[in-house]
Amino acid sequence: MFDAMSMISNKTLKVFIEILVLAVVAAGCAEKQQVAGNSELVKYAENFAIEYHGDYKVLKVKDGNIWKMYILYHDKRPDLEGIAIKVPVKRLVVMSSTHLALLEAINATDCVVGYTYGGKYKVYFSDVAKKLKSGEIIDLGSSKAPDYEKLIELHPDLVVCVSGYNEEVKNKLEELGIPYIANSEWLEKDPLARAEWVKFFAALLDKEDEAEKYFSRIEENVKAIRNTVNSTEKVNLLWATIYRGKVYVPRGDSYVAKMAEYAGCNYLFNMPGTGSEVISLEDLLVRGEKADVMVYSSYRVKSLKDIEDIDSRLADLKVFREGRIYNITPDYWQLGLLHTDVVIKDLAAIAHPDLFKGYTPRFFVRLS
Repeated sequence: MFDAMSMISNKTLKVFIEILVLAVVAAGCAEKQQVAGNSELVKYAENFAIEYHGDYKVLKVKDGNIWKMYILYHDKRPDLEGIAIKVPVKRLVVMSSTHLALLEAINATDCVVGYTYGGKYKVYFSDVAKKLKSGEIIDLGSSKAPDYEKLIELHPDLVVCVSGYNEEVKNKLEELGIPYIANSEWLEKDPLARAEWVKFFAALLDKEDEAEKYFSRIEENVKAIRNTVNSTEKVNLLWATIYRGKVYVPRGDSYVAKMAEYAGCNYLFNMPGTGSEVISLEDLLVRGEKADVMVYSSYRVKSLKDIEDIDSRLADLKVFREGRIYNITPDYWQLGLLHTDVVIKDLAAIAHPDLFKGYTPRFFVRLS
């Protein structure tokens, strides 16, 4: 009798354990699926991430070498560790034209109440330009040293700074008790990653649907461009500018290098890192001789003569002799991010004109 009961108990215990294991595995799978779903929200960008948890969001942003966590909530502030921000943000101050570009992408520049503009250049976002002129958007001066009195008077819900650029400003904002968040879009390695920062602003403004629609269109257009150039031979691309005697080239892990790849180009400067690097003119001339096309990333040069006037040795480059040097349009630095797909198509078209017959580049102009 004892043995029979023992067998029943063992059998029952075995079944119970199997059911428990299956339940744990199922729960684990469900949890993994949820995490995977969250991670899929940001596919290209490496410097921010978003998690959605019902009535709140968790926005993680890399600021320098530190990851900061922001809890975005609507009504009730969750009892969670992190910097709490009530959304949607109604009064926003931005410190870069790229911030305006990403807000323009989701029709959200109306929340901007202040901008570190300084009046030194033309603003190509028409609504923002009108409001700066009328005073509806306050010009806060330089992003390195904004007018803090005006900033305080604005009572912003949030200030968007530039990561790795204005550390003193962030320290001052903390001192004043003004909430801020850093934007690291410019440090991304992929042009699609930069464009994907639209989701960062969307999370702050409850504009996720608009951001997804915008970004999906950009992504699909870039895929189509890549498919067009995929089977053709790559063209050697030189991308540089010379300012006050120094030669600046994007590094090999920069979004420019990745953009060149998407456009069917072989980028000639493959030193590691993002951002730009200063090189010697001699190095530019040596590597540049291999170039089939060059982008001189400034709108201040208007002709080949202007290039030659910078340094006569530049006239010895093959791209100069063949007239395949392009500059950028004055609105490139503002509208280029907004139209990432167009910039990549432009680059593909100047590198592979036979594949884009009849197409006129929007952001690059051939020098003559």
